[in-house]
Amino acid sequence: MEKIVLKGTRFLTESGKEVIFNGINVLSRGRENGHLPVDFESSVLWFRKMGFNLLRYGITWDAVEPEPGVIDEDYLAKVKKNVRIAEDAGIYILFDMHQDLFAQKFGNGAPDWACLDDGLPFDKGHALWYEAYLSSEPVIRAADAFWANKPAEDGVGLLDHYEKMWERIGEVFADCDNVIAFEPMNEPFMGSTARMAFGEALVRIQAKNPNFSLYDSTNADPEETAEFMGIVAEKLMDFDRTTLMDFYRRMQKAMQKHCDKPIATGGNIYNSTDLPTGIEALPGGHIYAPHGYDAVVDSDNYSAYNKDSVARLYAHKREAQERLGLPTIAAEWGAFPSKPFTNDLIRFMYGIVEQNLWGSCYCEYHRDKENDPNFTALCRSYPQETAGRLHSLHSQENCFEMRYEAKAGGVTRIFLNFIPEKAEAENASWRVTEQSDGCCTVELTAETEGLRTIRFLGA
Repeated sequence: MEKIVLKGTRFLTESGKEVIFNGINVLSRGRENGHLPVDFESSVLWFRKMGFNLLRYGITWDAVEPEPGVIDEDYLAKVKKNVRIAEDAGIYILFDMHQDLFAQKFGNGAPDWACLDDGLPFDKGHALWYEAYLSSEPVIRAADAFWANKPAEDGVGLLDHYEKMWERIGEVFADCDNVIAFEPMNEPFMGSTARMAFGEALVRIQAKNPNFSLYDSTNADPEETAEFMGIVAEKLMDFDRTTLMDFYRRMQKAMQKHCDKPIATGGNIYNSTDLPTGIEALPGGHIYAPHGYDAVVDSDNYSAYNKDSVARLYAHKREAQERLGLPTIAAEWGAFPSKPFTNDLIRFMYGIVEQNLWGSCYCEYHRDKENDPNFTALCRSYPQETAGRLHSLHSQENCFEMRYEAKAGGVTRIFLNFIPEKAEAENASWRVTEQSDGCCTVELTAETEGLRTIRFLGA
């Protein structure tokens, strides 16, 4: 496989073709499977059938460094074997150092030795797991200890351990051409800074309206809610601009001691909502990999999913991309339940990523999705490699359209989730190169250069 290079807001192969990424999140949070996806090789067959060319592949600190200063080389070797399996299937890898609630003892992430929570008990009785970020004292203490680089039992700071771990990961995967980037930490949590930000915002708004509640619309008008979130946003953006950017620069330097791959950053835990990010572009460039969910995520209330809110959220992600000037992958979205409306929500999200010419990774893969009719829309048509400059694309049932500035003689590769019966392809020839289960890959060869619209139609 060709290596991926970053050019402005686009992903290119080394030979200059523009790449659109479309894929899914894959990870194993628990220790019972050694933090490795079960039967990964079999899963890759389904990924290929779905037309995916990217996996956001989750690893954890708990797996990589189970004891202070001890890297589990066997684990990294097993991960590398999976990377090679993906490469053989034509699939790229974006590594995600995953965490939820910071540590393995609370959710997943840091090993026990790196969880400096002062021995406080963890209350598991939250209606939604992520409520613990603001209410759980041990989670907050552990995160604060990490950002303060407090020493582990061996006397070495937690951030120092983390840096050395990433240096080794960069060294191990330096020769994997299908690894496009490393994400230093999934949704970094800023610890007590978050609680102070929300607390200060609440005090200031309740000084004007004592009955204000963010969770009760009858006691919070839109202007008050906007003011509340504005106060929170400014406090959290300070964390992004200082602590988080220092962290990203440090991890980038560590990884690139042995390899030339970029890092990917999506912003802090609350940037998966409509709160803005304060991150900046790193020297040499990196990948912007934002997350975005509706407020109903992980609840039993998906029937209240608000498309307008999600569209607005991603419009703000677009503004962030334009400010940063970086190639972008919507790296986490979805988490949808299996319901009759699920395919509609998937198609809605694909419309957003297509409008922005972004890469995409649905969250997340579970084996039961392979035969679930409520997730068939994950298989979409898209141009995997464009010989020229892509201007727009649009996919729908039995129809795919793209507009691009073609290079004469250039071969564009398109995955279609249908078998085309005809095509509108002026000054271009095309042929089906692979076909399976009602899907196919098409190679389109431009006879002349210039801007053109290509359309494939099924039955």
